[in-house]
Amino acid sequence: MRYVNGMTIVGLVFSSFLVDRQSILAENIPTRYNSQLEISQEEYYALKISTDLSNSVEKHEENVSCSFIGDYGQKSLHYQAWINRGITLQKSNRYQESITCFDRAINLKSDLEEAWYRRGISLNYLQQYDEAFFAYSQALALNPHNYVTWYNQGNVLRKLGRYDRAIAAYDRVISIEPDSYLAWYSRARILEKLEKYEQAIIAYQKVTTIAPEYYLAWYGQGSIFSKLQKYDRALFAYEQIIRTHPEQYQAWYNMGNILLALGKYQEAIDAYDLAIAIKPDYAIALNNRGAAFEGLKKPKQALVSYNQAIKADAKDQTALNNRRRLLLELGLSLK
Repeated sequence: MRYVNGMTIVGLVFSSFLVDRQSILAENIPTRYNSQLEISQEEYYALKISTDLSNSVEKHEENVSCSFIGDYGQKSLHYQAWINRGITLQKSNRYQESITCFDRAINLKSDLEEAWYRRGISLNYLQQYDEAFFAYSQALALNPHNYVTWYNQGNVLRKLGRYDRAIAAYDRVISIEPDSYLAWYSRARILEKLEKYEQAIIAYQKVTTIAPEYYLAWYGQGSIFSKLQKYDRALFAYEQIIRTHPEQYQAWYNMGNILLALGKYQEAIDAYDLAIAIKPDYAIALNNRGAAFEGLKKPKQALVSYNQAIKADAKDQTALNNRRRLLLELGLSLK
């Protein structure tokens, strides 16, 4: 039994060498949910786009703290000064202290949209999502037309698993700012998770219409089209990633998996080689390249690839199983 890592192609029967031998079919690498690009975009929305008051913070407040009362008349500070101090602390990742500042501002004036919104941001970073939801709700009650707050509210609801309400929040963003590709993208992610694939594809395609180089949405399309066995469209999606971001080794890897499933073994090897050239220790690509070599009836090259996968990750059980099986088939020693 040959073992293949990292494929979303469910229920597909491989040609000749993989007939009745499928096993361990993991997901393609989507590069979406833990992507630095996505994190940076979310932070941009959270910390930059709204009415950002941080420019008014004085240089002498760079080391400010809200945890004590000093000699600077802090008891009588204007609420705006507390907000500014809270923003400064946020930018230093001192989220718990920043909440104290925002609370001081709110105690002085309860209807401060910016203070509630910023409080929500800090609570989100502290993973206190229920409290963040409440803070964003207070901000939205004061200004229901702020699409940035709706976007962050949607993110909190998504993290809480309240998917229908999260989609409704993203819909509010889109109703105010139709070209908000991040809201379309976040909406698509939830729809994909709920296996509403056709709706998810529409949303992902909206993203790539607005922002063609936002490659995370192409990953989403590639993943869904693979699941739907629409392989030409999946390959097209990964090609769009590579066209603008050739360093995306996961896209090369995913292309290799589709080509392997289609029995296009040499093309799969070429794709895996490009992934490995970018990331030499890419164990799962090395393993799957070995499977493609077996498809070409080149067991020695396959064995080399499995050994390279094990060298890259000594705990890769898939590659270990493949090497053991192939050595036995070749009548060679396991040593």
